[in-house]
Amino acid sequence: MTAASFDEAIAHTPLGDGRFRTATPPSWMASGRVPAGLVEAQLVAGLAAVVTDPQYRPLSFTAHLLRAPGEGDYEVTTEVLRTGRTLISAAARIDQDGKLIATALASFATDRPSPDFNEMPTPQVQPPTAERKNDGYIPEFAFPYGDNVVMQDRLGPKPFTAPDGPMERVGWAGFAQARPIDAPGLLMIGDIGMMGWWARLDHMHTTATLDHTTHFRADLSNVDADDMVLLRSRTGLVRGGYLDWDLDIWAPDGTLLCQSRQMLAILG
Repeated sequence: MTAASFDEAIAHTPLGDGRFRTATPPSWMASGRVPAGLVEAQLVAGLAAVVTDPQYRPLSFTAHLLRAPGEGDYEVTTEVLRTGRTLISAAARIDQDGKLIATALASFATDRPSPDFNEMPTPQVQPPTAERKNDGYIPEFAFPYGDNVVMQDRLGPKPFTAPDGPMERVGWAGFAQARPIDAPGLLMIGDIGMMGWWARLDHMHTTATLDHTTHFRADLSNVDADDMVLLRSRTGLVRGGYLDWDLDIWAPDGTLLCQSRQMLAILG
């Protein structure tokens, strides 16, 4: 059986009044659970379906994840909170079997006049391999959805090899089935792995995303379908059973596409 594409994994059936029904294909589950990045991608895909004016592009997205959805259908409910001249604010939530799964707030915006300064240089690394081959570490609990993504390490210590750090890694990431990079895709790619703190561990610890904020910093329509994106992943503090996870993501031409920050709970 052919694995479902990412676009099939975030597809919605409209129910009216800003509500959509969706479900996660088995090939996109991780140890029987829906990955946090896919939940976020499904949320922003629902929001994009109600913010239809193309001049408004995704600017910011914050999700709080209360629990992971299981197998079967669940409902995405969206609401446009305010529409201004340059900014649309919207909200979304996912419910399954009467339980709240996740909530999100998002902004869609047009460009505004401003200076243009950039102090986010792209890390200098070798380009991704042409055959789109995966050579990065994907933990066992991430499968089968791990088969749908490609990671290629470039800088930083490998997992479980550097007890003194640093907790920073750089590498290329993308989908096994090439597709245009968009907001749902970046949310998924921003959660697929390459975590910096793995370098200091002596064995794997599982985590759960509590909240995740992403700021989109470019016109994503300019990224080609075959492009991998460059990730810089770093963690600054692991304490009290929680850790931060920061990501910067660039296009191959050096355009900063998005910046994100997560707070995660360490489960064991």
